[in-house]
Order: sequence, then structure tokens, then C-alpha cells
Amino acid sequence: MKDVQKKSGVGAIDFFCIGFGAIVGVGWAVSINNWMAGSGGPLPAAAGYIAAIIMMVPIALCYCELCSMLPVSGGGMAYAFRAYGDHISFVSGWAAFGAFITIIPWEAIYVVDILSVLIPQLRAGKPLYTLAGADVYPSHIIIGTIISIVLYFINRKGVASSAKLQKFLCLALVGAGILAMICAGIKMDVNNFEPLYVHPKGAFHSNFFGGMLSILASAPFFLAGFETIPQGIESAGGDMKKIGKTVVFTVVLSCVFYALLLVTIGGAYPWQDFIGFNRPSAANLFKVIYKGPVGVALYTLILAGAICGLLTTWNGFMMASSQILMAMSRVSIVPNVLAKQHPKYKTPVNALRVCLVASLIGPFLGMGLIDSLTTFSAAGYVLSWTITAFCLIKLRKTEPELERPYKIPGGVTTAWVAGIIMLVVFVLLFIPGQPVYMGYKAIILFAWWMLIGVILFVLDYRQRQKYSKLKRASFLFASMASSSLAVPGFVDEMEDNYRVISFVIPKDTDYAGQTLMELEWGKTQSIFIVKIERGTEMMMLPNGNTKVLEGDRVFAMGLEKMVRRFTVRWDIGGKYTMSTMKDFMGFGATEKQSPLACMELKVKGDEPYVGKPLKFSGIQSEAHCMLIGIERDGDFVMMPDANMEIRLDDVLWVVGTDADLKYLAEMGEKKGVNTEEN
Repeated sequence: MKDVQKKSGVGAIDFFCIGFGAIVGVGWAVSINNWMAGSGGPLPAAAGYIAAIIMMVPIALCYCELCSMLPVSGGGMAYAFRAYGDHISFVSGWAAFGAFITIIPWEAIYVVDILSVLIPQLRAGKPLYTLAGADVYPSHIIIGTIISIVLYFINRKGVASSAKLQKFLCLALVGAGILAMICAGIKMDVNNFEPLYVHPKGAFHSNFFGGMLSILASAPFFLAGFETIPQGIESAGGDMKKIGKTVVFTVVLSCVFYALLLVTIGGAYPWQDFIGFNRPSAANLFKVIYKGPVGVALYTLILAGAICGLLTTWNGFMMASSQILMAMSRVSIVPNVLAKQHPKYKTPVNALRVCLVASLIGPFLGMGLIDSLTTFSAAGYVLSWTITAFCLIKLRKTEPELERPYKIPGGVTTAWVAGIIMLVVFVLLFIPGQPVYMGYKAIILFAWWMLIGVILFVLDYRQRQKYSKLKRASFLFASMASSSLAVPGFVDEMEDNYRVISFVIPKDTDYAGQTLMELEWGKTQSIFIVKIERGTEMMMLPNGNTKVLEGDRVFAMGLEKMVRRFTVRWDIGGKYTMSTMKDFMGFGATEKQSPLACMELKVKGDEPYVGKPLKFSGIQSEAHCMLIGIERDGDFVMMPDANMEIRLDDVLWVVGTDADLKYLAEMGEKKGVNTEEN
């Protein structure tokens, strides 16, 4: 193949930083004493996060397979749409979006609060007001607004830009965490773990095991950062299998990270005294166990790491929230305007603006609403994860032919385990009197959130009816087609010369029911059919024996002057749309409309079609591809005639699916290819 301009992508290491940073940045430095207090001690809390590995790994494995198999924005919502359709995908997507969007103001609240500790002047003067028992200061709102706007512009430039920031912040976060473990470990005394368990006032558990289980109620919130990986995977580049595996790695390493911090920090100072420390508790600990300049230095470093950690989660979930909102918009679960992408960066600008608003709201809320936001988010995550597990089971049955770069160990059995575990946890979140109960405030928030979603879903009914499920699926999954192929250098030529027209075969037209061969659109009009949509069926590059029927949506391609002539000479109805070939293939400013890719292929001389006319080349009949141009001796032939002979050193411009283009590129290595057209 001729050298082409390759699409840059975000690699496995980038996604690990995005996922791991989004998980462990949620607030270990500020929440660790709350974990100990809520579970009855550091050891029940540490055991709870080890147990969370058992709970989370099966569902993380499901995401490994699904996100590498369906590398599109939307994550669980996209998988649910593929497996079950509108209603289930709405439940999954809206629940997940609620969890995502809640984390953004949560992070905004905590970042401003911790900055106020580092810079006490931010709390100077009288507060503007008090909400839920917490004071809100003007400086908090100003700082939160500035950070929100900065993160918005970083994410507007794309996942790759966000990943660069995430790498730096993640390194600082991990460094602070390791420093905390080492320095706390030096001061460890096993007597500080006593008593091993104390019943917290108002808790729904009464022993060590119950305290361990109570961690599972909030663990989904503090481990949910792995969801940022499948949300951003549409921008991935490189080995999809490796990228899929990062989901599991981030979950396991994060649980171990949390458990080690709980053990080392819990053993460095009597834990019953530690749980009374002010925020940020982990940083304040080091001023107590290390006196003088060393303690101050450790306090400052841990505090800086805590801020970096909070920013990693804030940044990661601003990206993830906008991606899932764009995905829901693509299939008309939410208004279509939210699918609009930036003309240069291809980022969901309107969805990002929604996330910016959520981010700006955070500093106005203050610290008083933190606990309710945490448990409400956990319910949203668990519901979405439950559906995702059953999506894998369904897709294994209905679409076994889909390429799966990674297959989970244990197959559908593992998925069943994941689904059942998540379903049980979800039910327990709503049952009072047991350790996992999330509380009535969180239940009310969750119920109201889902009700709002139902109202929006119903109001968007007419928009969904404009397009078939197949059409909306093509919007959602279009990026899959060209994910592994390079972007050809000739795409700019498409802007000026090629057009794609989309029209519906009118009722009672005299040519309905005829085959493409009988219509001779290619021979007489120089118009070639690239796609036909019929009900729930999509036919890519249909052959000459394909009939066109009333109600079919036909996508035809040709040079602009030929396409315009075609609209005059043939009865295609009054409603048709015309786009550039560049936009149709997804290289322009609009969303990709076709699961097709394009490629430049230089003829080396050993291909079976060398010296043969196009109609006998096998490019269409054997490889199911379409030749749209030939570059020969510096000249360009657009839409070459079927009798034109392919010669050595020709550069072929070819359109087809990923698989068919790869097959065509390998035809030179194949023997005995039948190149006779039927």
C-alpha cells in the first residue's frame, strides 16, 4: 500500500493513566478516614476493598471484551443498544450518565475545599451562604469556575489532549500515594489497629464482616473510574486487546492501592483518633506522626498529590460524561443537538458544555451534599454494569461473528457471575437494615434522576421515529469501520469531486423491483450504489443482482456533475440529501454516515488483476470493494470505465469495509483467485 497519513490514537498506557487516575483520584487523601469510620476500622475497610476485587473483576472483564469488540463512545449504553435496543440502552446510559455527571461537581467541591486548606486566605471573610450545614465562600466559586473552564478547553481538544494532562497528574498522584504508604509504614504499630472493629453509630452492621461488606456500598463510586476507558475508546490507537485489558488492570491495582493505604495509614496512628482528623485527613496525619520540617514537607506533598488526584478524576469524568452524552444523542435517547462535534477536534462540544455547567454548579453546592452524591452515583454505576454483563451474554449468542480481540476467561459463565453479583448488589442498595443500604436520601435522588430521564426519553420519541434503529445504529457504530485503517492522502480530492446522494425509492415508481444490473445506473449514469437500507437490513456495496424496492433508502456515489444529472433524469422523489464523499466517509466536519473505509493501493505486479480490465479484476466480485479512481503517471482518472485495464504501478483508490479492504490488499498473495465477474 502507498504511504498514507495515519490516524493518531490514544494508546494503552494513556488509557491506563486515564482510568487509574480517574479511580484513585476520587479522594483517598480526603475520604480515607471516612472509610475507616464507616466500616468500623482500617482492617475491615481494607478487607472490603480486597472483596471489591472479587465483585468488580468479573464486570471489568466484561468491559474488556466489549470495549475491544465495539470500540465506540458510549460504553455500556452502546453495548445495550446493540444487544437490546432503545429502552434498555436508555436505562443503562441514563443511569451511567447520572453517575458520571455527579462526580464532576463532587470533584469541584473537594478540589476547592482542599485548596482552601492549602491557601487559608480562600476562606477569608464571611461566607456567601450556608447549604446543608456547609459554608460557601466567593473565592470557592471563583476558583472552581476557573478550573472548570480550563478543563473544558483541554477536553474540547480531544481525548489525546486530556490524556496528556492525565499522565502528568497521575504520576504526581501515584507518587504521593507511594510516599504516603512508605512514610506511614515506617511508623506502623500493630497496636494502632486495636480494636479491630467498632460498631459505628447508626451503621447497619455489627461485626468485622459486616463492616467489610459496607465498603461495597460506596466502592462502585470509588472504583468507577475504569468506565472512562470504554467511554474514550473511540479515540484509541494501537492494540485493542491491550487497551481492553487496561480495564481489569486499573480495577485490580486501584483496589490494592486503596487497601495498602488503609493498612499503612491505619497502622501509623491510633485509628479511632485518626478518624476525627479534619480534611484532608491523610495529609494532616503526617504533621502529627512526623514533627518539624519533615512533617510539614510530607503534609504539603501529600496535599499536592491529593489535589492532583482530584483533578485526574474531574478531568477523566468530564471526558467520559461528554462521550456518553454524545453516544445517547446519536441514537436519539437525548436531543440530537448534543451529538454535535467540533469541526477540527471531533469532540462533542455541546455535550462538553453540559458537563461544564455541572462543573460550575459544584462550588455553589458546598461540602454538605457530598455523601448523598456519592451513594446516588453508586446506584447508577451498578445498574449500568448489571445491564452490561447481560449484554455480553446476549451478543455472544446473536453476533458470534463479531471480531473479539479479547475474550474473557470463562466465557459467558464469567458474564453470568458478573451480572448476578451486580444485580444482587443493586437490590441490596435499596433494602434498609443491611450493610450495603445506601440511605433514603440517595434513593430519592436516584428515583428523581431516572424519572427525569424517562420524561426526556418520551419527549424525544418523534426524533427516534425519524430514523430506523438500523440508521441510528449506523451513527453510533460508524467509527468502528475505519478504526484500524489509515486515512488515505487522497481524501481532500473527494471534497471537490465526489458526491453522495441519499434518497428513498418513491411509491409507484416504474423502476422499483428492478435489479441494479437492469437499471444500468453505473453504465449509463456513472452512478454507483454504495449502500441500501431496507428495514433493519443494511447492504453495503450491493451486487448487480440486488433489487431496489419501494421504501429502500439508497446511497449513490459519483462525480458531482453526474450526481446532479442523475437527480434530474430519474424519479427519486423531492426529498433527497447530498453530501461530499469526504463527509460521508467520516473525514469531514460532520459525523460519519457509513461503515465504510477507503484505501490507496499501489499495484506491485504480482496481483491477480494486473493486466485485466476492471470488470474482470475481481475487485468487486471477489473482494466486494469499489474502485473510485486510478492514479497513473501523475494523472487522475475519476470513476474509471469498466473496460480500463489495471497496470503495474497504478495507484488504486478503493472503498469498502475494513475486512474487504484488507482482503483486497492481500489478494496478491492469494493463488487461484476467480476474477470472472458474474
